[in-house]
Amino acid sequence: MITDWHRAISQVHQLQEETSNKKIHDQLVIAGMSKTSKASEPRVGNPNKISDADFIKLIKSTFGGVDKVTKLAPGDTGNKSRTYNAFSFHFDGQMRTVVLAGQVQGRGSKATEAQEVSWLLTLSALYDDNTINDDEALKDAMMKPIVFTRVYGANGNALNESGALGLVQWLFDDKQISKGWVTSHIGQSKAFIGKYKNTPAKFIKDRANIPIVQLAKSVFSTSVPDQEFDKDKWNPADVWLEYEDVPSFSTLPQLNNYLEDSIKGSKGIIGVSLKLGTNSVTRINMKGERPEYEVTNFDLKFGDLFAQNVPAEYEGTELSGYSVTFRVFDAKATSLIRGEAQKKKSLAAHGKVFLKYLDYLMGGKARYVATVEAVKGKLVEEVTKYTGSYNARKPEKGRGMYRFTRTGEQAFIRIKRTWPLLRDSDIMEYGKGIQQNYNKLLDEKEFLDYVAEYAHKKKLKEVDMQTRVSVRFQTIRLGTLFAAIKKKSVDNLHRVALGMLLYGKSESSWSAPHVKAQ
Repeated sequence: MITDWHRAISQVHQLQEETSNKKIHDQLVIAGMSKTSKASEPRVGNPNKISDADFIKLIKSTFGGVDKVTKLAPGDTGNKSRTYNAFSFHFDGQMRTVVLAGQVQGRGSKATEAQEVSWLLTLSALYDDNTINDDEALKDAMMKPIVFTRVYGANGNALNESGALGLVQWLFDDKQISKGWVTSHIGQSKAFIGKYKNTPAKFIKDRANIPIVQLAKSVFSTSVPDQEFDKDKWNPADVWLEYEDVPSFSTLPQLNNYLEDSIKGSKGIIGVSLKLGTNSVTRINMKGERPEYEVTNFDLKFGDLFAQNVPAEYEGTELSGYSVTFRVFDAKATSLIRGEAQKKKSLAAHGKVFLKYLDYLMGGKARYVATVEAVKGKLVEEVTKYTGSYNARKPEKGRGMYRFTRTGEQAFIRIKRTWPLLRDSDIMEYGKGIQQNYNKLLDEKEFLDYVAEYAHKKKLKEVDMQTRVSVRFQTIRLGTLFAAIKKKSVDNLHRVALGMLLYGKSESSWSAPHVKAQ
């Protein structure tokens, strides 16, 4: 039987050991190491990044009579730390072990997945102990088996000790610390736990083949016919918190309602979108909480004739600063333009806007996108051997000549016919003096001469001009479509424009409720 006397003796011995360890800690700090929150372990920081060999020399010089110092790797017997090396030596009649905090010992991790999985590992650690408020305590907590084994990484498997160690190493690398990832992870995790107090069973990185995404894909057509499933447009979650296995649903609304109930009750399955930001946690796409957007104005900003971006800028309720910029994203003339939703002063773009969604917004049977696709491709080519009507034309010294390809000739005919519709619409805006260049769209020779002049002046290659011409023709064609919609109904244009923006923001009527941590 353990008596009160035995407990008292044990407490005295523990206090003596902690006091002795603190003395060792304090003496090493005086010798040039830095303080840590675990002086009683003891543990010291390594501000000057001295080597293990030099630290052994420092121990021997600081504590007289120490002959041998044994280095213990993370997780070795006698080393309580799973992230740092420890050093064991005999001093003052006892074996002492000092942990040298600093660079984490272990393999690295890929940055593309490390940001998200390290956030999950941080969240799991804080669910285990929400009193953590310093880096060293967090590192130790992240290496607990109960913490890392419920985190599932990019390969779909639960983390093992090696995987957790790699993430700790990545997160506490000097580069990531300077970028603010540690501070952001801790702040967001604490804010998240403050709102969702129940501990999930699994912390999962988003992947295309996880059950919740596969279920959404299988029932997507019940709400959005004739559209390809885009996971991020349905739910932009980077990570998922599972309290239970995925149930079965036969329609997308049923699934979305389940996700909303999960968020409300801190249960079920919760998707979380991650951004480096302000330690705020907000609910997105919840019924009754969606912003009441209203478009009051929608304009296209055309600049230089061969500029590659056309922003569509919005005005209206809850829309200040929002735009969708249309362009190609791979610099290929054969690619179809798409939009990217953005907001001024935002730290990140809000998402892709595919033109095919325009057909859906116009009733599903429309073929608006086909009219844009009809004017894309390699439409011009630089002339190196002059034939036909070009025999009589001599290029200036150092300047090539351009002509239309067969596809380009047909595309120019379409643009020449439809350009005046956009030009005369108040939906288009461009800078002073620019209209003169756009008028070249009405004359084939003037246009091709300007292509050659522009390429020479900007020192652009044929492939560059092919992309610029294709993008400009596509954006003009898209602008003409918007102008035609507006001519029939301004309200309908504003409805379509809002639909495109909300698609990019993953806030369409069929997008799923999720949580944003930023």
